[in-house]
Amino acid sequence: MTDAEWYEHVKAGDDAGWKLVWEKVVEPESKSLRSAELMKRYSITAGDLMGMLFDEMIGRKKIELFRNDGGSFQGWLRRYVRGYVLNADPNKHGEVSIDNAHPDADDGNTTLEVPIDDVKMTMNEVWNMTHLCFKDLWTVDPERAYIHLLKTRFFLSSEETKDFLDVSSAANVDQIFSRNIKYMRNAWVKWDKKGF
Repeated sequence: MTDAEWYEHVKAGDDAGWKLVWEKVVEPESKSLRSAELMKRYSITAGDLMGMLFDEMIGRKKIELFRNDGGSFQGWLRRYVRGYVLNADPNKHGEVSIDNAHPDADDGNTTLEVPIDDVKMTMNEVWNMTHLCFKDLWTVDPERAYIHLLKTRFFLSSEETKDFLDVSSAANVDQIFSRNIKYMRNAWVKWDKKGF
């Protein structure tokens, strides 16, 4: 099932779509290192997360906020669930926090907006994903990995990298670096689909 098909099934409330939400989003996130302990601490079950997601996506029509602009539907849902877990701390919000409440456009009631982005967590995930992709590149060809490291981490020019690694020409360094970028992008997609 493609992301577009999955999105339509979930939006329509179909069992097939929501079964995948349970298998690919709720269950893995509830067992992940980043969420499992918080869920235990705040007494949140995987069933609670599923109920919250259904209420938010279908009841409040938050599913319409998804924009297929490069990220996967699964990744978007997992970030939403993770944001809910991260912000479930009652000490953080008080028993009922109205700081982020706003008038609902439809009926004038107030609703609590749950932040779904955690910048520190995102930076940590990007760092871990970069390491996984770099490890893949290193496994394929260590010299290519060195070129990538010298240009991106140590900011050496192609000429300096050529001299440092004894590559035939600066143009060859540029060509290898260009291939590395493409390889890293493909590796990122692969790891993202695995759910990292």
